[in-house]
Amino acid sequence: MSATGIEARAAPAAAGSEAGHNLRGFIFVAAFLLVWVSTGPFKGSYEVPNEDTANVVNQLSFSLIAVLGIVSAALSGGRAAQAYLRPSWILLITWMTIGVIQSANPDVSMRAFRFTLVVLVIAGSIMLLPQGRRHFASLIGTASLIVVLICYAGLVIYPDIAVHSAGDALEPEHAGAWRGLFDHKNIAGAMMVVFVLIGIFVMTTSPRLGWALAGLATVFLFFTGSKTSMGLGPFVVLVGLACARIRSLWLRALLALGPLALLLTATIGSVLFKPIDTALQALSPGQTFTGRTEIWKFALDRLWNRPILGYGFEGFWRSDYVMFADIGEGETGIAQGMVHGHSGYVDLAIGLGIPGMMLALIVLILLPLRDHHRVLPKPENKALAELFFRIWLFCVYSACLESFFFRRADPVWFALLVSVIGLRLTSKYRVTA
Repeated sequence: MSATGIEARAAPAAAGSEAGHNLRGFIFVAAFLLVWVSTGPFKGSYEVPNEDTANVVNQLSFSLIAVLGIVSAALSGGRAAQAYLRPSWILLITWMTIGVIQSANPDVSMRAFRFTLVVLVIAGSIMLLPQGRRHFASLIGTASLIVVLICYAGLVIYPDIAVHSAGDALEPEHAGAWRGLFDHKNIAGAMMVVFVLIGIFVMTTSPRLGWALAGLATVFLFFTGSKTSMGLGPFVVLVGLACARIRSLWLRALLALGPLALLLTATIGSVLFKPIDTALQALSPGQTFTGRTEIWKFALDRLWNRPILGYGFEGFWRSDYVMFADIGEGETGIAQGMVHGHSGYVDLAIGLGIPGMMLALIVLILLPLRDHHRVLPKPENKALAELFFRIWLFCVYSACLESFFFRRADPVWFALLVSVIGLRLTSKYRVTA
């Protein structure tokens, strides 16, 4: 986010002229559309493509946006990028690099890591482009509304893809659930919550745009049938409102992270500790979180073979360790068909090892919470920080049942990444109106 002082020293051609203003806006919106829509929407596949299957247009598009973002950010006061130079981030990326080298599936890990680094660069650079709160609201609102409208258009143009059908090979039980341009109803549901949160924020500067976005996204969310997203959406708004009024960092942490701890205890804890599972089954007999417990147990049982470095960045699923694993007693073999662990926290541990997971939790959870506590006491900073905090909160809760942390150009991951960066910037620099 352009900060006063930094913005004032920007080159006139980039920061002062209308052409520079429009160019920065175009790059910002283009970056979000590239990640959230992609160059190949309506695939109807729940798999994340790697570079073997990705087309040249996709690779060139991400590279181009990354370069344009860096150049534009540098011309518009890019010294704010110094806020990104945190030891924890440097340590985490270093640890990921080591993990790639020793990965159980090094080719896949290298491709995924390279793509993820490009997305990190894009997110970091474009967040320096908007010239104040209103400009940011206009740009993010426009990009979000375009995505939602494309999802609705898909219902008419590609109804067999934009809506789950009984012919889906893996999950025919989702027939009738809307997914729009996204690969799965759960991704669509999560993104609609993100769009509702953005719509609420945009209402304060552009009521018509904000209401249109929030209204359309709410309707679409309902028809995705994503119960987790529908439940978490209102909850994070309430928690966000409460946290904004609490001055104590410890009380804020308890309110924000307490429910996360409970969710992790009920989900991953039920796999690791028999008493927790016994209590869970007493409350909800037969609860497996839609078959996820078998997937988590499969992964965590194998984590202890490589607890320090893990299996490498995205190096576990689809590796020989999974594809040719023996099916144990009481298992269905469902884990062998997975592309991820349906838990961001499990995948952090299995991919990066326990130390790498701890570093990632510091970067993605502890530091953003502290940044939110340190947001500058200016109306513009507070307004933006509340948007970022709500999206951040929703994503870290959602990750208990879905996996998207550092997942290349996953749309939910990008929303979380932008929020983490936004919280950092609003805690360091004054945002203009």
